Amino acid sequence: MKKFVTGMILGLSVVTANAWADVSWEQNYDTALQKAQKEQKLVMVDVYTDWCGWCKKLDKDAYSNKDVTAKLSRDFISVKINPEKTAANAKLAKQFGVNGYPHIAFVDKTGKKVAEIVGYLPADQFLKRLNQISEQTKK
Repeated sequence: MKKFVTGMILGLSVVTANAWADVSWEQNYDTALQKAQKEQKLVMVDVYTDWCGWCKKLDKDAYSNKDVTAKLSRDFISVKINPEKTAANAKLAKQFGVNGYPHIAFVDKTGKKVAEIVGYLPADQFLKRLNQISEQTKK
């Protein structure tokens, strides 16, 4: 019985944790732009590297926050690019003016950069900035 209760608690923990699943990431910038055009949304481009500690902290803190996740799902198409993986990603990072990581660029459906977040922000500040960006681009 004890094992059953423990199993139920663990199972509920997993269900609860996935109730506001992580951000739905596109894997390709061009695909994200196409989707943004279709859905009339902005694209959030998270430029990261595998070795970036602040990028991992952003993933853990901000992108797992239910309010951030909800905002991103509602108003943005999210894509992660690692400029160390492909020449196309390196070119995009240069185009966005990336000098450090994390660097998050926000582009409209045509690919024009409209805002950015340079560096790490905790979830509450990240959400505040997302709200500012979506409001300023609606004008």
